[in-house]
Amino acid sequence: MLPRVAKALGRPGVDLDAELERRHERSLKEWVESDERDFRHAEREAFRSLPSGLVVSVGGGFLSHHAELLRSCVTVEVPISFETYVERLSRDATRGRLRPELPLDQELREIYQEREYRHAAARPLSLIDFMLRLVRGRRPRRVVTLPPHEPIEKFAWKARHAGADLLEIRSDLHPAEIDLLAPSRAIPLLIARRTPRLPDDWRTRATLIDEPQDGLPSPSMLRSIHADRPLRTHDALALWDGVVPGSRIKHVEPLGELADFPRLLETQRALIERFGEEHVTVLATGPLAMPFRAVLAQRNALDYLALDSAWAAAPGQRLLADAVREARRAQADGRTRRLGILGGSIAHSRSPRIHQQPFDRVELPPDVALGPLLAALQPHYRGFAVTNPFKKRVAAEVLTPLSAVNTLIRNHQGWVAENSDVAGAAATLDVLAPERAFTVLGDGGVTEALRLEAKRRGLEVAVLTRATVPAVPLRGVVFWTWPPNVDVPAHLRFEGARVAIVSYGSAARAVAAEISRRGGQPVRLGPRWFIAQAREQRRLWESAT
Repeated sequence: MLPRVAKALGRPGVDLDAELERRHERSLKEWVESDERDFRHAEREAFRSLPSGLVVSVGGGFLSHHAELLRSCVTVEVPISFETYVERLSRDATRGRLRPELPLDQELREIYQEREYRHAAARPLSLIDFMLRLVRGRRPRRVVTLPPHEPIEKFAWKARHAGADLLEIRSDLHPAEIDLLAPSRAIPLLIARRTPRLPDDWRTRATLIDEPQDGLPSPSMLRSIHADRPLRTHDALALWDGVVPGSRIKHVEPLGELADFPRLLETQRALIERFGEEHVTVLATGPLAMPFRAVLAQRNALDYLALDSAWAAAPGQRLLADAVREARRAQADGRTRRLGILGGSIAHSRSPRIHQQPFDRVELPPDVALGPLLAALQPHYRGFAVTNPFKKRVAAEVLTPLSAVNTLIRNHQGWVAENSDVAGAAATLDVLAPERAFTVLGDGGVTEALRLEAKRRGLEVAVLTRATVPAVPLRGVVFWTWPPNVDVPAHLRFEGARVAIVSYGSAARAVAAEISRRGGQPVRLGPRWFIAQAREQRRLWESAT
């Protein structure tokens, strides 16, 4: 193992036991049996004398006796099961008894348990975690949950190809009879016990098992606590008092008051201090939890994500695609660069594909209290795109003279609001080139941008709501800003009109068909609008603090 790890890291490797034998020219086994105290002293001094930058292989007793020497090191444990431990010791007929007053099997079990406890207290990385860190760097392992009634093998391969690291199978969502062999070949499985027991076959297929369980830590065990209310940090820590340091843990609680989010960050920090950076996952739940979970994920061991917008295992999960893009394009300079888009029905937004990462789709309920939310997110996000139905409400919250905004930029005083849609309006008006005037259907955030650009160009603009659409056909240049699910007045007609569509994708296709049916000539300008305003947004965000 030592040569392979040293080669992977590009560093020299040293076996400490071999180095001790070379320096002192004596058998370690005889040395330990005759004077273990002297041996441990020599072992300590030999380790301290080694130059920095080496990969050092030490015996199992090193963690038990010299754990404090490893605090500044990356410590990796190659675990062995109790059965392997017994097998190795049983092969050594010359080994003396440490506790002859006990039956041999009880002696071995007690010594093994004490050894595992001391190792866990040193908080080493498991070999699996270390190898994953080499491959993926310091990021959480991405977990997606198998939905009910989903073809399991197909979903497992889909999750793997989309960038997931683990597939969670919850026992409360799936019958015990399902066969996990095929999905376990596609992607490692995290089995979550949410029923009284797990099928034996599920345990044999699991890479991790999430269940409340007493006893010593195991590399395959993930202990979880789901609080039913927001907890103060010291109350949250008290729930984990009986758990051995070095255990893998998952702490879940409701988000609570938005202004209280620093409490969860403090809970996460304290749990990491106790259990180790690679072992702790802290999750918030609730309809507004998503952006806060994204912030917590930066230090979590596991990041629970939704594979797509069709189903999420818990409120507040962000999309796997956003987490994958974050990892691919994350900045390395340590600045807070998180961006997001605020809106409703934004699962298919193209903003995350074009903007600097990380970029989160923050889906919000229509009645959200925007003021407290924006205040709570300000320390963690450098900017937001704002889309329907919040363009006008955000403008009112940040006290801008604009009646609608689509961009927020963070500065030292708070949020600054802009309307980069004006750049999109300019790009589309360049194509349509109305001579003196044009008409807009709808009076939302897009219309405000068209008004501003029309004023700059000296053009007249007529804004029609559904209640004010005339009975006569519309002519000239028209902008359609209504979404496809709006009930359009039955009498709306066009005569020789070029009708601009500022949406894109399937929504644009549906609107184009409706325009053609009513006698208009659809002009699909959504991508042009989107790209122009996105470039302006990017320029604005570069000024964020």
